[in-house]
Amino acid sequence: MKLQKLITMAAVSATITAAALLSGCGSSTETLNTPPAVVAKAVENFASTESLAANPANVLVVDVRAFSSYSTGHIPGAIRNSISLNSTTPSATGAAGTLGLTQTEFVALADKLGITPSTKVIAYDTDSSSSVGRFVWTLLRYGHKNVAILDGGYQKWVAEGRPVLTKSGTTTPTPNTTSYVVSSTTDIDVDAAYVLSHINLPGTVIWDSRTVLEYIGADQKTNPRGGHIPYAVNLDWTNLQVKNSSGVYVLKSNIEILNLLQLYGITPDKEIIVHCQAGVRSAYASDTLLGLGFTKVKNYTGSWGEWSAALKADGITYKYPISLGTNL
Repeated sequence: MKLQKLITMAAVSATITAAALLSGCGSSTETLNTPPAVVAKAVENFASTESLAANPANVLVVDVRAFSSYSTGHIPGAIRNSISLNSTTPSATGAAGTLGLTQTEFVALADKLGITPSTKVIAYDTDSSSSVGRFVWTLLRYGHKNVAILDGGYQKWVAEGRPVLTKSGTTTPTPNTTSYVVSSTTDIDVDAAYVLSHINLPGTVIWDSRTVLEYIGADQKTNPRGGHIPYAVNLDWTNLQVKNSSGVYVLKSNIEILNLLQLYGITPDKEIIVHCQAGVRSAYASDTLLGLGFTKVKNYTGSWGEWSAALKADGITYKYPISLGTNL
């Protein structure tokens, strides 16, 4: 009965939120009574299929899907990333998990794919996958700003009738002859200790980008504990997208996203710490925030997988606090 009550509460919360959103959905130019603090001209870090098709020669296109998908069909000239975006560095659980790549690991990735500091990169996945967000976020973390997610991914490219190649048209990466030199890094990655110190801190919002059922603890997945970080707000990352007329998931307009984020207190004046289960969905969300001009964005790559499992030195007591249910 208690679990059913939690699920019901979550459903009520979702209904209230949906009603609030629908009240202002006449067009992408409509805003809430209190307009967003920042209105971006466009969401940077995202590129259109039209722009890629118009000038493909000056871009390194990276396909982050599985080889089976790449072989079945891919954008002409696209190389495939075969390197893990998870670091070999042990997380707070004592084992390698989902932490972001170290600088050395990033350089190895860039060198294998032939990415130089001057390379323009556009990466894609399926339209509704967030994995491409982790790839782009990794490049942004190490100062490679000339990188973007292909909005709508492979599905939008195909829906528009654009050319594709199969396995016979595979493009092999040309490795760097001179190693990538990282000239700057961006402070967009945080660990569990940082998150712990920022729980319920004024001016900080912890954004849980997982599903509602994961957030309330009803969907525990393979984690030892279900629930969420105390005081975190829950907004499933998929709410950043909408289906277009072809049935393909694309990013919502900047106004729609800013209005949505504002409903959850996610505004540009605050520090936003985003997490999910493994730092992938939260990477896509982080990319979106950065593209909208948010300047205080952090991705907790250890995410719930680490937070729910880490133990204290006694090997018995869990290290980090959790909450169940909703914030109603």
